[in-house]
Amino acid sequence: MDFWAQHKDFILKILAGVGVFLVALIARSITYGDELENAQAANRSLAAKIRALKVAKESEIQALQADADRLEANARALTGQIGWDLSDDRLEQKLLRRIVGYLREYAQQGDDAILRAVEDFRSGIQQDINGGFGRLRLRVTQELVDEAKEKGIKVEKDREGIGFGAVTEMAEDELTMYLLQLELVARVARAAIDARVDSFDEVRITTSRGREPVIPGANPGFLQQYEVTIGFSASQEAARAVLNRLEEGAPNVPITGLSLGRVKRPADHLSVELTLLAIAANPDVQFAEEKKP
Repeated sequence: MDFWAQHKDFILKILAGVGVFLVALIARSITYGDELENAQAANRSLAAKIRALKVAKESEIQALQADADRLEANARALTGQIGWDLSDDRLEQKLLRRIVGYLREYAQQGDDAILRAVEDFRSGIQQDINGGFGRLRLRVTQELVDEAKEKGIKVEKDREGIGFGAVTEMAEDELTMYLLQLELVARVARAAIDARVDSFDEVRITTSRGREPVIPGANPGFLQQYEVTIGFSASQEAARAVLNRLEEGAPNVPITGLSLGRVKRPADHLSVELTLLAIAANPDVQFAEEKKP
């Protein structure tokens, strides 16, 4: 009794502290017990999945990498055969180089003149995309139409700018599309002039308005293709020469439509309508777009 009397207050304080601790422990168990059990269950499930994973052998990983490298090389090779490489930082200059090279004035002067013209047109486009491209398109139209008429080739609708007359305003992301199509139009026109066709009748190009995706569901940055339709009249020999030229050099030109018909005069001459594709692809871009969670 003396001990209780002497230490009663101290013992009561200790008991009170123990009571508070037990209450807190019970409250914590009530509050976090389910969460802790769920977390432990999730950890056990994840550990089981990790244990079930099969780690590929190094030889298998190397074989998969070799297959991936081979597929990438094939994609780049195919791109070079039928189209242009969108991953090439110099694509714009290369397209301008080809376009300018089809024009008689620059071709006769040689590579130095062509390179100077490329830099001139490129600088103009960089300063004012619409004004610069308009100047390029007008120069291409004038040079090709004038040469064609000099050689007795009739040119219909030459005031429409060989298919680009309606292209008066474009966004920056449309420049590649129109350069690809202008290169293709100039290439076919060069072939037609050299083959001495009878007439250049029509040129139609694709614009960005109302265009459907090339491959539904695929990444639009992976593949771009634009239709160009060109109509001309020519002898059978000249028509064959134009078609053969499309298979020469790189890239080859995919033909998706070919319509032939007889014209009344001259005898044995043909009316030809070609639907061609200007193609560019980027092998560095994933085929399918990543889906957002």
